[in-house]
Amino acid sequence: MTTAEPAPKPRLAWADTAKGLLIVLVVFWHVVMKSYLTIDWRIGLPIPGAWGLISDIAYPVRMPLFFLISGCFAANAVARPWAAVLRSRVLRFLYLYLLWTLIHMATMWAFPDFPTLVPRSVAEFIEVITISPPNAWYLYALALYFLVAKGLRRLPVWIPLAAAAVLTTAVGAGLIDVVSNRGSLLANLLYFLIGTSFSRQIIGFAARPRPVLAAAGIVLYLAAFAAVRVTGAEEIPGVWPAVALIGLGAGMAVAPLLARTRRLGTGLSRLGARTLQIYVIHMPVLALADALVAGWVSDAGKAVQLVAAVVLPVVLTAVVIAVSLVIGNLVTRDRLSWLFDLPHRRARAEIGHRRRLPWRTPVAVVALAAIGLAATGAAALPATPARIPQQSAQHVGEVSIGATGDILLYDASGTVPADHGVGHFDRVRPWFTQDLVTGNLEQAISRDTGEDKCGTDAECLAFRSDPDSVAGLAGFGILNLANNHSRDFGQAGYDDTRAALAGAGLRAVGGRDEIVYTRIGAVTVAMIGFAPYGEFNRVTDLRRVRAIVRTAAAHADVVIVQAHMGAEGANADAVTPGTETMYGEDRGDPVAFSHAAIDAGADLVLGHGPHVLRGMEWYHGRLIAYSLGNFGGGGVFGKDPATRYGAYLSVRLRADGTVIAGRVQSVRFDYPDGIPVPDPEGGAARLMDQRGHRDFRGAAVRVGPDGVIAVP
Repeated sequence: MTTAEPAPKPRLAWADTAKGLLIVLVVFWHVVMKSYLTIDWRIGLPIPGAWGLISDIAYPVRMPLFFLISGCFAANAVARPWAAVLRSRVLRFLYLYLLWTLIHMATMWAFPDFPTLVPRSVAEFIEVITISPPNAWYLYALALYFLVAKGLRRLPVWIPLAAAAVLTTAVGAGLIDVVSNRGSLLANLLYFLIGTSFSRQIIGFAARPRPVLAAAGIVLYLAAFAAVRVTGAEEIPGVWPAVALIGLGAGMAVAPLLARTRRLGTGLSRLGARTLQIYVIHMPVLALADALVAGWVSDAGKAVQLVAAVVLPVVLTAVVIAVSLVIGNLVTRDRLSWLFDLPHRRARAEIGHRRRLPWRTPVAVVALAAIGLAATGAAALPATPARIPQQSAQHVGEVSIGATGDILLYDASGTVPADHGVGHFDRVRPWFTQDLVTGNLEQAISRDTGEDKCGTDAECLAFRSDPDSVAGLAGFGILNLANNHSRDFGQAGYDDTRAALAGAGLRAVGGRDEIVYTRIGAVTVAMIGFAPYGEFNRVTDLRRVRAIVRTAAAHADVVIVQAHMGAEGANADAVTPGTETMYGEDRGDPVAFSHAAIDAGADLVLGHGPHVLRGMEWYHGRLIAYSLGNFGGGGVFGKDPATRYGAYLSVRLRADGTVIAGRVQSVRFDYPDGIPVPDPEGGAARLMDQRGHRDFRGAAVRVGPDGVIAVP
């Protein structure tokens, strides 16, 4: 393209190139945030974080630039008669908005675990299209903005600019807080009005390449973005609109350079001409790609994950856009363009005398649906067992749960008690009166298998008790084995443990995709075990967490989650958002995990692993116990005095999972024998109350001096 060409072409090239760049950024951001970053990365390198930062850099400027360009395109439209604007702009965008919502609602029915905001019922659908717009709100907004721009068209330019200045001041001062995509709907109206009022000036400025200005704009934008991030000024009103304005200038300076780039400019220009079509189609395509790829990558080895971490965002973005374009082409060839535009009559000469059956698009949709069904079927969790153990309930329509933290009867490599641990819980066993008593068995119960994870490492700890010690666990109903010590003696030791428990009439939970059901009276209870390791349901794989909890909730009235998570040791008593590590291992983000589990349908989260007591939190009316400490120490736990406290948590739940009552009973033990004894001073209850208030403030579970929980 040369300067000798007619003026309209560079203007159209710039606008279409900018639109093409925008749709690439939109798809890329969705790929990274909704698929890539939800993968359970275990490579130990910050590559996913780098891609997240790249997507975040583009985020604040996408919508402002889109509305500015839309305003430029609107300049000619708003000069046309009201009827033309109403049909070609307002009604069209409302139609696309409705179409987008319907397509995404169908997508979420097919892929319920894909993280996006869409309606899942008729009531939600009506709310979405009338009151609370989801992610495609800008289609809804554009329709209204065109009406506003049309109404202001005949006014002097200074009037909309003055209104824009007032809006900018109000938004910047925090007086208006209608935020979406890091900007206000009113702030985006400002960008749209500027684009409409100064379309000629903006297009004239942006149509001429200025390499130096483009480079300076990019550097300034990155510097402003970094300054906001480093100083933590994200929450200050008006900061992001200011950063977005800098990004607007950079974007307008870069677009002409891209337009003049031979292949890249042509490609982006073609994408720009089909921006809305790609946007309407791309999310279902991404959901399908996510179903095919994300779970497999999450479970892959480190070598595969390393390669995927580097290339997946670019590859997925290209594939999603390409498939969206192919489907769009099929729609056009099948003469179904009304899917992306308002239906209208066509002249007979345009259609032709022969009517052809539109077969290409249905075949493509059916093929993609079949692939999606195969993908979701392959990832399906085991069905509910035909026979579920039945027992009577203490109270009709309720269940009562008793729960402990980490359990170790004794370690066979150390001092073995004379009774082989049979009397380990004698002093606290009278507490085990609930319908279902559970705890975390952090050891193997097996003969020496000849396989010891520690080998000759003197600093390593591997825990095992002989099979006859299983008698000491009388009174428990289900024990969690999803932890870092149940496989200390290999798979054989793990299998022996499950066999020993079964022989004593106890059940185990914690296997990969394992859900253990119990019917207590008329209430069905499901229990799932999680840990940071691949042999179990990983606490780090929140996508899988949601899937398995949602499956359990679909077949049970009450869902209980056991979670071995977080750092450990005397100084690990605080709960703060973010990933916790220990011995170089990613031990999960306890807050993110617990909230994800409850959002998916869990009613009670029982945490363990830190070996110290942590506070408890109310979240959406459900109770989260982040760590119940050590329930005895088997002569091994409790080297540090801070780890010699444990809690026995008893909770009564209604059939809908809400808490009726709860209590924390305190235990302590001495290091030499580790036998738990009741603590009349209520040390565990006091510590959990203090730490809960410190970490969760108003959401803390308050525990009285007598251990009774204050139910909100």
